[in-house]
Amino acid sequence: MRPWDAGLQPERTELAWRRTVLAVTTGTVIAARYLGASSVVLGLALPLLALLGGVVLLQAGTVRFRRLNDELYASGTDDPDRPVLPGGAMLAVVTTMSVGIAVVSAAFILTTALTEP
Repeated sequence: MRPWDAGLQPERTELAWRRTVLAVTTGTVIAARYLGASSVVLGLALPLLALLGGVVLLQAGTVRFRRLNDELYASGTDDPDRPVLPGGAMLAVVTTMSVGIAVVSAAFILTTALTEP
């Protein structure tokens, strides 16, 4: 018995997460590069941190997909009523990156507004 539809739902979900990772990483790198334009160190450090966050997200997505796929196969043979829940690592990393972008952006806006005549 298959625990999911024939439309390969876990694979579609993984591809959707990969697109999300690509979009978040690209946006974060661009924003980090813009925010760090005034300093050489920040101009290099912020985009590298953004890329590191993207790699962490990509790794978490791969692990999540494999774990979910294994759990779906296991639950399909043992107990089909048992819920299969993936870990929350990806959601935590996306949330952390989003909050980080918001904090840095707010600081940039406030700093820019206060320093302009």
